[in-house]
Amino acid sequence: MSTISASTTSTTAYKVTADTTGTLVLQTGASPTTAVTIGTNQVATFAQAPVLPAASIPQAALAAGVAGNGPAFFASAGSTTQTISVNTNVKVAFNNEMYDTNGNYDPNTNYRFTPTVAGYYFVAVCVYLQSTNNAQAVIANIFKNGSGTGNTSVSPASLYSYPYATTCGLIYCNGSTDYIEAYCQATGASGTLIVGGVSFQAFLARSA
Repeated sequence: MSTISASTTSTTAYKVTADTTGTLVLQTGASPTTAVTIGTNQVATFAQAPVLPAASIPQAALAAGVAGNGPAFFASAGSTTQTISVNTNVKVAFNNEMYDTNGNYDPNTNYRFTPTVAGYYFVAVCVYLQSTNNAQAVIANIFKNGSGTGNTSVSPASLYSYPYATTCGLIYCNGSTDYIEAYCQATGASGTLIVGGVSFQAFLARSA
């Protein structure tokens, strides 16, 4: 470790000055101007606020629990309809991607969200079922890796002619192989799932 006392070191590019009071000044440029001053209280004062380059701090470098700019997406099913069988879980083809910040949602083939950052994701699913049978109800489900997560919501059949259900929850994803899908299930007579206005969305709430 080198020590600078009451002396001056300079070149055409930088100049370092320390005085007997303990104040250290760093100057830069051919005609040196002050860039940093460190006072006797060991507090550094910058002539200009430090500016980090864009994306200089990756998600992985953030402290645990900091979401930062983690993946997020929102998709609907547009005007597409699906015919579903009674009492059978059916994956909903949310093929109308409104936004997808990291390209982690597949709106064309698997209709699944596979986030590439490990952490806890807030996931929400809303489904809306059209039926001529008023006794029919609909169940919204969140699936992880092909299995139900327990995040379900049932629309009471007696309340709506065209029932809808919304469910949400925090789901952990490992950032590599885990994926999330939206499922629905109809009870009563068979019906047609109306996808206009329903949604499937998720965002990183807390990193691992």
